[in-house]
Amino acid sequence: MGFLKKRTNRKLNYFIYLIYVTGAVASISVIGFFGYTTYNYFLFQKKIFTLNKIIILDRNMSLKEKNKIIGISGLSKGDNLVGINTKRVSRLIASDMWVKDVTVYKKYPDKIIIILKQRNIFAMIANNGNLYYINRDGYVLGRADYGKGYGYPIVTGLNADNAGSYFDRLKKVLYFLKISKFSVIYNLIGEINIERDGGIAVYTDNGLYIKFGINNYKNKLKTLKKLFYEINKIHIKYKNYINLEYKNEAVIEVNSGSRVLPAKYKNLFIRPDVYK
Repeated sequence: MGFLKKRTNRKLNYFIYLIYVTGAVASISVIGFFGYTTYNYFLFQKKIFTLNKIIILDRNMSLKEKNKIIGISGLSKGDNLVGINTKRVSRLIASDMWVKDVTVYKKYPDKIIIILKQRNIFAMIANNGNLYYINRDGYVLGRADYGKGYGYPIVTGLNADNAGSYFDRLKKVLYFLKISKFSVIYNLIGEINIERDGGIAVYTDNGLYIKFGINNYKNKLKTLKKLFYEINKIHIKYKNYINLEYKNEAVIEVNSGSRVLPAKYKNLFIRPDVYK
């Protein structure tokens, strides 16, 4: 009898324990459900954190450009800040050809911060009668317009029919523009042309035509600087043509009554009164 009584008590205790566990699980489930519902209601439906301001950090952007970025982002004033997917917003903004890098983050309680790095215009290329902006890597940014201006060197002579030739020529032009950045003609370059032989020729804004040939551009830019110095020093009158195709030599077409500088003029001392 004692054994049966103990066995019955164990069953009863197990049954009571099971009731407690079931009740606890049910209570936790109810609390969790109501907690989640409350959380979802207050954060998503009540919109406790509402987007009131979008800040774009880029000092070089105009108001029109910033509004364009906001339009691309898909963000709107009054959006629920909690529900905004910043990765998606970043991808949308990065789809703009002018955007190089973008970072988007939330600043509670009511702001979205957008940090932008834009691609800068380096030059323009001519293609089928149109002008297009490119950056220093040759990336096409879009058609040139009055909004961003036309005050950039124009690249001509690219062969668009042959992709390999086109990119090789563009690469050469971009290299020339980069190394000429601190030269005497950088701010004067109006057009840079790849000629049929693959050489580079520059047309300046003041009407000067300069042939640089195929290579040794760094040395030729130094030669040009020295040439300008000597021309100004001894007041040579010359036509709007300079040929730098030959290494360490400069050929100019002088006006009648003037003389041509010696081929190795850089190593000579020239008196200021020689060509008067």
